Amino acid sequence: MQTMKSRNKSAFTMIELIVYMGIIVAVLLLDLALTKVIKVGNPAENIFWEAVEDSWNEMNIKSQIYHTGYRIDFNRDRMVFIPGDRRIKRKTIDYPGTLELKQHVQFSVADDGFESPRTIHWYTTDGQEKYQQRIQLGWSGYRLKTIY
Repeated sequence: MQTMKSRNKSAFTMIELIVYMGIIVAVLLLDLALTKVIKVGNPAENIFWEAVEDSWNEMNIKSQIYHTGYRIDFNRDRMVFIPGDRRIKRKTIDYPGTLELKQHVQFSVADDGFESPRTIHWYTTDGQEKYQQRIQLGWSGYRLKTIY
């Protein structure tokens, strides 16, 4: 009489399956958390760039309404939007403590929207270039490129 030998099954047991699924979930959650941290970056810089975007859009709208040009000054510690029409208030945005410019930059936006294309280089306080703000021709605004 032959005895039946149990076949060697190559399947996961329930415990192995639970451990395996736990590892996968942990890795996915860690990846999600790290992605959010990377996207958040420096909160002060995020607030600064949102303020720049809002002020830039406001400048575009007011220029068209009041038919006036603007001068934008990038000073050592702040950016100033100066309208050609005295009825419009200046807008000043202070730089976050983590960013600086190496040189003063100034340019004009004509009342018809013309802007000379240029690139403004933003540096960290330790001297490494962090952003390139590329001013586009016309009312195209600017593009912000993160260097690192």
